[in-house]
Amino acid sequence: MIGYLIYPATTPRTNNAFSWFCDAAMQNGIELKVFFYNSPQVEEQFTQAPLPDFVFLRGYHIPLAQWYESQGIKVINTSESMILCRDKFLTFQKLDELGIPTPQTLAPFLPSPKENHEPSFEECAAKLSTPFILKQLFGSKGENVYLIDSPESYRQALEQCHSEHLKRIGESNLNSEFGTTKEEIERGSMVIAQQYISFSRGRDIRVWVCEGKVIGHILRYNENSFKSNFAQGGSFKETELPENGADRAIAAAQALGLSFAGVDLLYLENGDFSVCEVNGNPGFRTAKTDIPQGIFRNLKI
Repeated sequence: MIGYLIYPATTPRTNNAFSWFCDAAMQNGIELKVFFYNSPQVEEQFTQAPLPDFVFLRGYHIPLAQWYESQGIKVINTSESMILCRDKFLTFQKLDELGIPTPQTLAPFLPSPKENHEPSFEECAAKLSTPFILKQLFGSKGENVYLIDSPESYRQALEQCHSEHLKRIGESNLNSEFGTTKEEIERGSMVIAQQYISFSRGRDIRVWVCEGKVIGHILRYNENSFKSNFAQGGSFKETELPENGADRAIAAAQALGLSFAGVDLLYLENGDFSVCEVNGNPGFRTAKTDIPQGIFRNLKI
């Protein structure tokens, strides 16, 4: 069996995950070939026959995923599931629709530096209470996520998100992480106001799920910030994953149609968990288990 492992061109070539994935695949009878996407000219090399048995995309290149799907090839993850999990509001809608606990989230809007912004701080606070979270629709690693507790912090966060929007437009020809069209980039630069779960401040459980099974989990925590992300200065350690937490993570991944996912669970005071985000392209450097082995041991081709 042959699979293609395809990364964004911006991925550092020193990334040790390449060999980690390939070694794990080989141990499970799979030959992996590594490619990088960037431009139509480069993409020609991995869309020519003979085609692989499956494609593992380590980025949100929706058109590429759709092309392989049109050829009847399994893509991890599917274009539909990646659209749902890349867009944090679509994620909220799907989880909420299925009754999976997730923080209350208001409809997205485009950040703007104007003074009389709609919705206003007061409108968000009335629906979500304060403090609340403001974050961009497309993003990862805890970037462009703000804790809002005043009109001034709201204004400053909107200005930062507006600057990020302009930056993404300027870099759109270099990196498709935030979209391959202007419409996608505009959508991804929108922001949402979201309920803040204070009981889980600075801590969550990242759960890696593959084909409906938990293949790893870790406690992420930060004593100096509301963000637990490792990329934001957080730490990590082993912890128990209660059965209701495992069930919640599996349900969230399946709700979005993800073969492989990283599900971030927030602690609730009643002992339950709320799904903060679902990542269809999760990293795993903080995992205490061999995630690539778990993937290829459980993958259904």
